[in-house]
Amino acid sequence: MSKFLLYLGIILIFSGIGTGVGIFLVMFYFWDDIKKSILFVTYKNKIAEKKHDQLNINPKYYDEDTAEEMK
Repeated sequence: MSKFLLYLGIILIFSGIGTGVGIFLVMFYFWDDIKKSILFVTYKNKIAEKKHDQLNINPKYYDEDTAEEMK
């Protein structure tokens, strides 16, 4: 459906009659694409941060034997 709105917007822009609506549709298409990209990047960063937190657990939560082996 979104590609249809892009094509319709382009047709309206070049027709001259619906230029304003066409510009709005094209802007809506690209804004939605940028928003999806930003959400994907933040999702990847959250996953990487969770993995980093799991790898850097504070040794004070381990028992004494395990903490000694980690040194």
